[in-house]
Amino acid sequence: MKSGETTQEQGLLEKEVTDALVDGYLSCPVGLKLAKRLGLDTKAIGETVDDLGIRVSNCQLGCFKVEKALHDDLEGRGFSSELIGRVRSSLRDGRLPCKTAHDIGKNLKTNLKEVGDAATKMKIKISDCQLGCFS
Repeated sequence: MKSGETTQEQGLLEKEVTDALVDGYLSCPVGLKLAKRLGLDTKAIGETVDDLGIRVSNCQLGCFKVEKALHDDLEGRGFSSELIGRVRSSLRDGRLPCKTAHDIGKNLKTNLKEVGDAATKMKIKISDCQLGCFS
């Protein structure tokens, strides 16, 4: 149980998370939407998932449990100069934070997998997962 959280609140959160599972996994987009709907920080969802021993799937950026494009798969694939520029200018310690990648996709009106694939092609790792899956 998290600081300031009652047993009842934690129980309700756990129920919301378990009700959202598909084949025993919580998908990334569902986890993010759940946090927004419940007015919680996304890390609270991630902590609950960890506490329950549940795995997150279908990262919208292509980091795990989806068909991830590999460097060779992206050979010859072009990305807009605007997307490339935004990714490059948004790096922190050489990595692209998950939240920043989401913001780039939203601002450029492009799907998140495209942002993730551009980062992969540029050999840039995504960091600081909003659900806490990786740092």
